Parts: sequence; C-alpha cells; structure tokens
Amino acid sequence: MENKLQISRRGLLGVAVAGLAAFAVDETAEAQNSRRRVRSAQPPLHFNNAVFYGKDGQFNEDKAKDVIVALCQYHGYPVFPDFKKRLWISDYGLGHFTEVGLACIGIVNKLDGEFSFMMQDLFLLPNQMLPEHWHDKPNDTKTHGAQKDEGWFIRWGRSYVIGEGEPNLPPEVIVPKSHGEVTVNHCTVADPGVYVPLTKRGSRHWQFAGKEGVILTEVANYHDNPSVRHTNKTANDHFLKGL
Repeated sequence: MENKLQISRRGLLGVAVAGLAAFAVDETAEAQNSRRRVRSAQPPLHFNNAVFYGKDGQFNEDKAKDVIVALCQYHGYPVFPDFKKRLWISDYGLGHFTEVGLACIGIVNKLDGEFSFMMQDLFLLPNQMLPEHWHDKPNDTKTHGAQKDEGWFIRWGRSYVIGEGEPNLPPEVIVPKSHGEVTVNHCTVADPGVYVPLTKRGSRHWQFAGKEGVILTEVANYHDNPSVRHTNKTANDHFLKGL
C-alpha cells in the first residue's frame, strides 16, 4: 500500500509538472505572439542618416544612442536605467551610421590566469552592417596569445552572419558602398534562438541586420580591442585611434 501511494504521488507530481510546463510553453508562445502583434501595429523602423551628423559632419553619438533605445523598445528588450551610459556606439568614421555601424553593451570581459570569458549584447539597426573584421593574436602576454573565438546567439530580429565558406549571399544582403569590398561571402541566416559560431579563429566575418534590425548576444573568450582589424582602412584606422 505504501509503495502504491508513493507511485500515486509521483504520478500526480509528474502530471502537475507536465501541466505547468505546458502552461509555460503556451504562455511564452502567447507572449511572443503579443509582441509580434505590437510590432505589426507599429510603423516600420526607418532612420534618416543625416539626423546623426551635425553641420560639421561629426557623428552625434547621443542621437544614435536614442535610436538604439527605440530599437530596443520596438523589440521589447529591457532598457535599464543606465543603458545609454553603458552603450558603446560607432559609425567607424565612415559617415553612414544607418549603413555601417554598431552599438554594444559589454556585460563581462574577464581574464583570470588561463581562464577567460566574455559576453556582450550587440545592436544593429535595420539593414545596418557590422563591418568586416577579424581578430589577430594579442600582443599582450597576459592573454596567453589566445585569439578571440566567438559566436552569436540571436534574440530579437534577424541577422545574416557572414564568414568563410562557399559564397551564398541572399539578394537582400547588399554591402553598402560606404563600406567597400568584403573578402568573405558565406551567409548563415539566423533568427531568434539560433546560435552561429565563428568559422575559425582569425577568420574574417561581418553581419547584416534584417529589416527589423537585430539584437544578439555575443559570447567569446577574453576580448582584446587592439587585436581587432577591419578590412576597410578608414574603419580600421578610426577604431584603433579610439582605443
């Protein structure tokens, strides 16, 4: 009798857990559908590049940060109190932020002996390109000469993640003239929930956001800014100058 009672309780517990799990899935699906309905009721995201530049042609980072906040609100990304203050943003000196640029928030970048890890959130506007780049071996001996190895987990929107491999760029991915030529053209189309790893350490890569922009999380080993190199010379010089 005691064993039967225990089995019965376990069975009831299993049913309860299964029911809660099903409810959680339904609730998550409904929340996702709700966000889709909200987005569909909003006008498409569109930004005028001229807004981000003054009469002197200087990039206005504060205005650019405002539209990143708008992107986050559009998708439902939580905009915490010091979000804008923590946001790193750049047009890479190319003068076409809506075409080529990046905004990101560093979450952690830790190096402790031979153990290291990094995580950051990246934000791209609709049809905005993260310029083609790669990561050299760090000169700093404390990093143990480890090149950056990374991958990207898509959370909101769509990203076209481009790296080494057979060229297969879809027609909607158009490299802006402001960026110039790229050297790699193998594309992985990534929607929310998809993780895309770097092809191999030291390989060139870039990203292109879909029509609703994209918010994604990057995970990697310790990140060393001076080791970053960009294919576009202007972008490369601008980035390294800002270190």
